[in-house]
Amino acid sequence: MRDLFAGVTRFQQRKYPELRSRFEQLANGQQPDALFITCSDSRVDPALLTDCQPGELFVIRNAGNIIGRQGEADLGIAATIEYAVNALQVPQIIVCGHTKCGAMAGLLDPDSTSSLPEVSKWVSTARKALEAIPQDETTDRLTQVVQANIRLQLCNLMTFPAVADAVEARRLTLKGWLYDFETGTVSVLTPETEQFSQPVAQTV
Repeated sequence: MRDLFAGVTRFQQRKYPELRSRFEQLANGQQPDALFITCSDSRVDPALLTDCQPGELFVIRNAGNIIGRQGEADLGIAATIEYAVNALQVPQIIVCGHTKCGAMAGLLDPDSTSSLPEVSKWVSTARKALEAIPQDETTDRLTQVVQANIRLQLCNLMTFPAVADAVEARRLTLKGWLYDFETGTVSVLTPETEQFSQPVAQTV
């Protein structure tokens, strides 16, 4: 078993001194660039993926990056969305699913989570994603349901009054991402076509 506290020690001795001024600035408050909603999967690291510093992402993580509709969503999720949009006034919300998602695999095959009753109940809240899978033989079925779930959760976000009002006022945009951790690539949902594609790489 890895000694995680040894990592804390390394952070305190090596990384924290580099970021001291950043944390001192953040002590006065936070102004994150996005609410980033993604899966709890250990293979997905939001800050690493986006090359962000502390204070730049406000994050919700759970199995399957599931949000749910307003009034049906987990209270913690609803509160975090409300705080991000109304208190922090984030300019964007990103729903980021990923390849080989175990939660979505459980949605596709309920028998695979039969010994995990709470997991089964949780992923079943996204069952509408199954109804929205397109007939596309060029993409494997698991990736299709991951994509459909991203679209579904973006729709669910719009049932929250804080989100809908901010989008209507054009101070908030919603984005869907699909992260392939095996290749490091991110595909972005194009709202007009409802399709995912990799944007043109930018040199920075």
